[in-house]
Amino acid sequence: MQLTFNNGIEIEGLEFHIDAHRKAEFSFVSHAHTDHIASHKKILATPETILFFNQRYKRTKARALGFNQPTKFRGCSVELFSSGHILGCAQIKIDSAGTRIVYTGDFKLTGCETTSPAEIIDADILIIESTYGDPRYVFPDRDQVVDQLITFVQKTLLSNQVPIILAYSLGKAQEAIKILGDFGFEIHAESNVYKFCQLYERCGVKFKNLFPLHEEEFKGKVVIFPPYFKKYRTLFNNIYPKRICFLSGWGMDRSSRFRVGADVVIPLSDHADYNDLIRYVEVSNPDKVLTLHGFPEFADDLRRRGFDARYLGKGATISLDKKGKIFPSASGNYDLFM
Repeated sequence: MQLTFNNGIEIEGLEFHIDAHRKAEFSFVSHAHTDHIASHKKILATPETILFFNQRYKRTKARALGFNQPTKFRGCSVELFSSGHILGCAQIKIDSAGTRIVYTGDFKLTGCETTSPAEIIDADILIIESTYGDPRYVFPDRDQVVDQLITFVQKTLLSNQVPIILAYSLGKAQEAIKILGDFGFEIHAESNVYKFCQLYERCGVKFKNLFPLHEEEFKGKVVIFPPYFKKYRTLFNNIYPKRICFLSGWGMDRSSRFRVGADVVIPLSDHADYNDLIRYVEVSNPDKVLTLHGFPEFADDLRRRGFDARYLGKGATISLDKKGKIFPSASGNYDLFM
């Protein structure tokens, strides 16, 4: 069996890539954030992810698969599970000849207003997305973070300024809008944010007090922009006076607000923090752990905790023959069952 991290994850004998970031014939798409997708010819995804994917790429064949519905693909059993990252985001379990391979993709163990929390899946081989795999990234209690967001908006409005919330157009923005709209604030959202809100509503998530962004008087209103945008740059600059809040787990770094020109960064994250990454591995209890993205040192940490863990770097291939021999290579191969 071979597992390669090149164009996403490629597993020998599996007919599709996993989260390919370049165009592929067939790829599983865990969710429709731009760093996990490309204009593939065919995708496997949840119905919600297909809906969001088609907002970005129009001419793609899609096979929809809901959560907890085992399906056969060329002798392998494939099953999707909630990941808790954004609406419709999925983990995938592949059972090949009795070996359970689990790819978490981006995940979050605690629930939020717009999606259910991730399930922890038993695995023999666990490929875990470890964006915040460093001990300094332990997020505050969620209720505390929500209170910080509401307080920011309240204080900004009381000072006769316009609160601007910077949040990624798919997922984070909808979570913020759900929190603030349910609290009673009037919200005006940038066009891409608003389009994804409409798609969320088609999936059953309802928003209150939400309006599309137009050039108008914003006094007493909350404005939602994605962190990086060009279309509304002039409008953004003309909103004055204003205070800017960026929503990101990177808010645990004091310097993070300077990266996007924010006054405040609140660590409202749609990823697992360090403690939940550890918890997932401990409960899943795999024979092998491959950490993906984030901090390579997270794999070292897991080894100190007794797990056989390796960081899966770009271009790495894990090879195994029938006798369990490691095939050495310059790219750093590892024995899957060592």
